[in-house]
Amino acid sequence: MPKRNISLILLAATALLSVSQIGRAQSQPLLPADVIAANQELDRRLLEAHAQKDTNAVLRLFSIHADVFFITPNGTINKGLESMRHSFDRFFSSLEGISAEIKEVSYLPAGDCVIGVGTVVFHRHLKSGQTDERTVVWTDLRRKENGKWLFVFRHAHWPVASDAR
Repeated sequence: MPKRNISLILLAATALLSVSQIGRAQSQPLLPADVIAANQELDRRLLEAHAQKDTNAVLRLFSIHADVFFITPNGTINKGLESMRHSFDRFFSSLEGISAEIKEVSYLPAGDCVIGVGTVVFHRHLKSGQTDERTVVWTDLRRKENGKWLFVFRHAHWPVASDAR
């Protein structure tokens, strides 16, 4: 068998093995089940804190480091816990009640952190008597600190309305 044919056979075999390895890697979960469960619990606690309109409960879910930040759905950047406190206090003070349901969420590994990406629908009852639903899309970074998963930053926004052409 000519050398060229042997080289092509080896190249093809290597390619097949590589594709097999990629397929196996993609079918395995990216994060351990306990990390996913802990981050689902973090999301649940955030929605519960919203339902209770409890700013302190929300802030306990964030890192205490100075570089923590939250970008509100309207685009306001709140750097640090005190700025975040004022933002959540203002937001909650406009509400009679609020509930929410996560429509989708993905958790991605990022070194020793986790990136959360998802969509949540908030059902709001405003003090003015109006009710509405707001879909919010978010991206955030979570890190385990002192044995607890906490948000390092969170960026929430309202999706841009699609053009119905």
